[in-house]
Amino acid sequence: MMNKLLTSLHNWISYALPLARRVPSRYSPGLVVRQYQGRKVLDTRFANYSYGPLQQVLRYALLHVGAGSPAAPVLVLGMGGGGIIQLLRQERGHTGPITAVELDPAVVEVAATEFNIRPDATLDIVCADAFAWLPTAPTAAYELVVVDVFLDLLLPPALSEPGCWQHLRRVLRPGGTVVLNTLLQVPLYIGGQPAPEYLPGLGLQVKELEVEYNLVLIARG
Repeated sequence: MMNKLLTSLHNWISYALPLARRVPSRYSPGLVVRQYQGRKVLDTRFANYSYGPLQQVLRYALLHVGAGSPAAPVLVLGMGGGGIIQLLRQERGHTGPITAVELDPAVVEVAATEFNIRPDATLDIVCADAFAWLPTAPTAAYELVVVDVFLDLLLPPALSEPGCWQHLRRVLRPGGTVVLNTLLQVPLYIGGQPAPEYLPGLGLQVKELEVEYNLVLIARG
């Protein structure tokens, strides 16, 4: 009973005065686990990494992907605190294998200790640079690839390189989908071309979604 009272009091206080624990990180300055409005979120100095507004953006994007096979392999580039893992499992009913690649070991630790996102029978967490790891990924292996690799508010320049998208197309199963969160309201250019003009040349059909202040790109094979 006392634990329940303390938890309720902690949540009530978080509505009036957000509680925070700062996490040292070489990649994400200002990384913080914050108890805000009754729930725990992972933020950087200027961006939400998991379980806050970003969760709503990814939830909306997944609605536009369609159900797909709940057992099909999924690749997540940029795991953050694991919010996308939670969405896939709890809301999408995904039961198949998930490979999650996350650059920041501090974020991987926070995902485990604060959000209970740990490797298990269906979740393989790889702590690595997603763009260095991607060429090693198996061909035609994933039905869904979720790309959420920004650092704070910065989108990595590698996403504008044709080679990156050629590998993303290679690892995608026929009929599979890539979901990219750009975090920005500006078009993504790949090799100097707007993404909607470049990606059809790889056999991908492109749809852009505006979600609050985010631009989400959905590319289907």
